[in-house]
Amino acid sequence: MSAGASRLPLGGGRRVLPGGERVVAGRVLPQPDQLCGPFAASHALRAVLTDPPTVVDLARAAGTRIWPHDVAAWRPAGAPWLRTHWEQLPRAAALEASGTDAAGLARGITEVCGDRVELVALPMAGVEGVTRRLDGLLDGIVETGVPVGVLANLRTGPLGEAFDVGHFVGLWCTDGAGPTLRVGVADSYVELGAPGEPAGCRLVPLDALATALTAPPGRGLMLLVTRENAEAIREIVTSVGLPTGLWSA
Repeated sequence: MSAGASRLPLGGGRRVLPGGERVVAGRVLPQPDQLCGPFAASHALRAVLTDPPTVVDLARAAGTRIWPHDVAAWRPAGAPWLRTHWEQLPRAAALEASGTDAAGLARGITEVCGDRVELVALPMAGVEGVTRRLDGLLDGIVETGVPVGVLANLRTGPLGEAFDVGHFVGLWCTDGAGPTLRVGVADSYVELGAPGEPAGCRLVPLDALATALTAPPGRGLMLLVTRENAEAIREIVTSVGLPTGLWSA
């Protein structure tokens, strides 16, 4: 299904993250089953690259392994069991060994993109005042104008989804301010999109996003930026007091 976004909904307090319009434009949904990490990363990299790596290239470099059976609970209701690219990827020996973890995805992005992209990983487990720090981070990214692909590794349940799994999504805009601030999530399933938004996209309260990122065992964000702009992004991260490093989920 073609899910291109021909027009982005703007107005009011909405602010698109620099490069965010490229993240959501022209996407083809849904993701292949068990490939949310490589799928979300490939689209997030559109914020900073004109020729981002493919889902398969990222999955291979990340060490993704496929559990060759249907687990319907891993998808939202109504989403098809899509096995595109499975024939090109290795199989997992056990269900718990399938998919892509954060360390593998970070390694894959770095390997495939080389020196064109720098990855800044922000773990959220145990961070105090996550909502406030996320607000400052996203505001700083918008204000600096530096294109950044924002990749979130979160738990879907706190976002109000009926399926509760670890998942990778892109972030592409903010809307409102203060306690009413919402964040635009670019998901990999049409079923999770909201009316009037680009396909697969919806707005979630900032505090719900913070809960989804910190839900045990805790996950985090990956900021994808060109090398020449990396220092500006690192300065924002430092100014809002967020730690850097990968998480184990």
